[in-house]
This record gives sequence, C-alpha cells and structure tokens, in this order.
Amino acid sequence: MRWITALPFLIIALVADVSFMPVFEIGGVTPHLVIVVVAFAAMHADGATVNWFALLAGFCMDLSEPSLTGPRAPLYLVGPSTLGMFFGAQALLSMRGLLIRRNPLAVGVMSLVLGVTSGLFWTAWWALRSWYPDSPPPWGDGSALSELGCQTLEALSIGVIGLPFGWLLLRFSALWVFPSVLERSRRQGGSARIIRQ
Repeated sequence: MRWITALPFLIIALVADVSFMPVFEIGGVTPHLVIVVVAFAAMHADGATVNWFALLAGFCMDLSEPSLTGPRAPLYLVGPSTLGMFFGAQALLSMRGLLIRRNPLAVGVMSLVLGVTSGLFWTAWWALRSWYPDSPPPWGDGSALSELGCQTLEALSIGVIGLPFGWLLLRFSALWVFPSVLERSRRQGGSARIIRQ
C-alpha cells in the first residue's frame, strides 16, 4: 500500500467526519468515513500495514472529538477508538479471503463489520473505565447495553454510506498500489495460491 496515497484519503475522511458527516445524523447516529477507508485498506493491503493503518486511524479518531464533556472537559482519551480499530481490523483480515474485492457491496459489508467490532470494543472500554470512581462513561446515565445498540445502528449507517464511498475508493484503487494476493502470500511465508479477486 502506498502511504502517500492512503494518508490523504484518511485525512479527507477524518475532516469530513468532523465537519460534514453530522449532516447525516439521524437520532444521534452518525456514520464515519474513516471506518470505510480502513475497511477498504484492510481488504487489500498486507496484514502489518493494515494493523498500523488501523492504529493510526483510531488514534486520529480519538483526537478528533472529545471523549467526555463536562466541568473538566474536553477530555481527549487515546485508546478506545485506537484499540477498537485495531481489533476490528483483525476481524477483517480473517474474513477478507471470502470477498469479491472489486465489488462496492463488499466495502459496505466490511465497513459494517469494522463498525460493529470497533464499537463493541469502544463500549466495553468505557464500561470498564466507568467502574473507577468519578469516571462517568460518555453515554451518561444510560446503560452500556443501550450504547451497544447505538453503536450497532451507527455501524449499519456506516455500511450504507460505505456503498457509494466504497465505489469511489475502488475507482482510485490503482493509486493505492496494493500488493497482489500472490505477493502477499509470498511475503507472509505461506504457500502461494492464486485467488480470484
């Protein structure tokens, strides 16, 4: 994967998430384009690159919006989205052999999976942190289960927005210079098999 191409796409998605995507908010649920970009990269790049890209994207998400608001706010906590994106990327890496990678529907589905797994980790992180005294979770007085429901709805919205945005990313996939499946297999020390993309 060519980082000089991937980083501008990540920055554009991050800026759009902060400034433009709240227009699409429905009932407190807002889709995130950063998750679509990471899902797209995870479908094509080698494992080590995907891991670093997911960590970077999650780190940027943690710093883009305050985690908590209140008397001591804004509080920017690095960790929930960073590790959530990392663990979500592991799920995508294990599933990507089942995909037709040139299909925008695959980008939408993988964005949905990444949204669900990273949202699950994010909710669990804050639920565990709320056990400490004077550490309220971002969802206030609600339960972690209701927040998990909100995260699932958000993942569905990410999957829907991932269809047109995934189609756009596929149009620029040549600029990313992804390795072929054969090259990835050789690099990871496995037996080289030709897999239809």
